[in-house]
Amino acid sequence: MNLRVIVVDDHLIVLDGLRRLIETVPGWQVVATCQNAVQALDVLNSDAVDFVVLDLRMPEMNGLEFVRRARGCCRAAIVILTADIGDDQLEEAMQLGVRGIVLKEQAPVALLDCIREVVAGGTYFHDPALKGALDRIRRQETERDRVLEVLTQREIEVSRLAAAGMRSREIGMRLGISPGTVKLHLHSIYSKLDISTRVELANLSKRLQLNID
Repeated sequence: MNLRVIVVDDHLIVLDGLRRLIETVPGWQVVATCQNAVQALDVLNSDAVDFVVLDLRMPEMNGLEFVRRARGCCRAAIVILTADIGDDQLEEAMQLGVRGIVLKEQAPVALLDCIREVVAGGTYFHDPALKGALDRIRRQETERDRVLEVLTQREIEVSRLAAAGMRSREIGMRLGISPGTVKLHLHSIYSKLDISTRVELANLSKRLQLNID
């Protein structure tokens, strides 16, 4: 199987090591090693690339910003090789279509396994730490879906504005309803979500990202 790969990392010694590792597989070719994401975007725009191995933390442009921009110019599969990743970053990476994540503390063979699995059409998030983060994200998504299902569209709008700190009169003016109607909506929201204060609503909204459309 022929595979054209670019590797992006701001450390030369890492780039060289990754190139040597990847090219141990017959048919796999590292067509470019880039020390920053800007260089990598130039390669994507000028050459055919099948696969990108990308560091997360780099100067000028971080890995997730690279993925956002790359999605508009190529269909190359992207995996992230990083020392660590937060839950929010992991969730965004998955939303952006990153197919695999390998932690740098894993054995080198893990990266090759990741590439093989992604090329075969799968995904690769096998590290125990990543699995724990994925479980938390999935639980959060399940709870978020439940909240959005039990609330009406108007209650969702009121919830977002109330969680942002707006008073009932301000919410009413924004939505074109009376303050009394806003309070009725809030009472219904509190009852459905088993909470009793705007502080609890704000905390729930922040945790589940209810303010994000």
